[in-house]
Amino acid sequence: MKIYRILILGVLLMSCIPVESQQIQGTILIDVGHSSQDIQNILNDLARILEMNFYEVEFSRTIGYLDPYDVLVIAAPTVLYSKEEQDAIHKFVLDGGGLFLMGESGILSSQNIEDFNEVAEYYGISFQRDVIIDPEANLVLDKPYSEIPIITHFADHYVTRNISTIFFISGCSMRLSRMARPLSWGNVDTYGDILSEVYGFGGGSYEPSLEKKGEDLILMAYTESGRGRIVAIGDTSLFRGRTAAGSLWEKNPLDYFDHKRLALNIFDWLSVKTKINRISELMDEGKALLEQGSYVEAQVVLEEVKEISQKTRDPFTMRQAFELLNRAENGLKANELLEEGKKSLEELNCEEASSYFNEALTIYDGLGNIEKVNECMELLAECGDTTAMIYNANMLLEEGQQLLEEGSYLQARESIEEARVIFVQVEATEKVSECDTLLEKIRQLQGEEESTEIAQRNRTILAGLLLITTVIIIILILWRRSRPPKEIISSHPPGYPERSR
Repeated sequence: MKIYRILILGVLLMSCIPVESQQIQGTILIDVGHSSQDIQNILNDLARILEMNFYEVEFSRTIGYLDPYDVLVIAAPTVLYSKEEQDAIHKFVLDGGGLFLMGESGILSSQNIEDFNEVAEYYGISFQRDVIIDPEANLVLDKPYSEIPIITHFADHYVTRNISTIFFISGCSMRLSRMARPLSWGNVDTYGDILSEVYGFGGGSYEPSLEKKGEDLILMAYTESGRGRIVAIGDTSLFRGRTAAGSLWEKNPLDYFDHKRLALNIFDWLSVKTKINRISELMDEGKALLEQGSYVEAQVVLEEVKEISQKTRDPFTMRQAFELLNRAENGLKANELLEEGKKSLEELNCEEASSYFNEALTIYDGLGNIEKVNECMELLAECGDTTAMIYNANMLLEEGQQLLEEGSYLQARESIEEARVIFVQVEATEKVSECDTLLEKIRQLQGEEESTEIAQRNRTILAGLLLITTVIIIILILWRRSRPPKEIISSHPPGYPERSR
């Protein structure tokens, strides 16, 4: 019981992990509004597989607004697409959307095929009214089924990568114009039976004058239009779940052979819009990491860019990714050289250390990594490299001049004095004189500043004394006025009359 509890707890914890932690691979819209079949039931297991692989899948009866989606799936339609709907589909593809067209024999009557081909023929693909039959290479359930041919012939393409075997279940073939290319075709004995009147069963033997056979029998195709991509296949049933396929099946048709892998390849190749957006984000991140000198992190990010760009087959992006990857690899090489140089310097092997530092310096300079260039120069100066010593001294001199302009005289004097010491060591007389001139200027400016400060301080003290004196005088005046007047005392004795004036 404890084991079961642990397993349940693990599942619950995993379910709490947000989907955002994994990058969404694409957004898929499956049209269920134009077929007499229950497309949602037929492709529901496929949708779950896609969602487990981080695709977002939506079933919809309307296809008017397609901008948010990467891929539109049209499966065995039996209702004509309106002019407005067809325009929306074509615009979606031109803007970089993926279109997955899925045919099916039996479901598509002659009229249905014509309606479906109004969409498909825009991309050089025409679905046929036939049933794919192979009397030799077919699947055995309770008995051999010639209308379930096993297919083993594939073109070399991303969609068919690692695909060796699939089967069709009463599927149909297609014909291509020059703009489309085949992805899969029939075996030697596989043919498209156009005489079948009963869904799922062949109507007779191969008719050379009427029917395609072998490598001429196209079962899956692809093309590109604008920035978008199209894949077409003559069957939906190979992607069905068992409940939609029937009771004869021991497992889902989707789980046979390479069906699941094929589905993932198809949607991976068609989901271009999300990949382009992802490439843009990663490219910006990679460039920022390169500018920071974080070459290991940049390499990881740019490897992902390269992998995704190979799927989009955008030559500009691929070239950019390779160039940035090369910069990251050069940066890593420079880091290694710098570390080797430091080890040699610790062992007092200055000649070897200088060789490492100079090589690293050249790479860092090409990458525009000023911080690392300065570090290499400082280390070369420690090795007694005259050029590096002069470089460091010039850097200190420039820093001192900048500080002088900012009025930071103390820091400016420290930088210039440090530069002067190096210039004296390398006997750079002109630079020593320049340092002396600047130091004298600093002394004069400091003297003027000090005099100004003393005068300002004296003025401040005097103003303070005047203020205090004024306050005291005001206080005395107020105090004097607030005292009562003294009585006048007569000099004559009491009762003695005063002399009249």
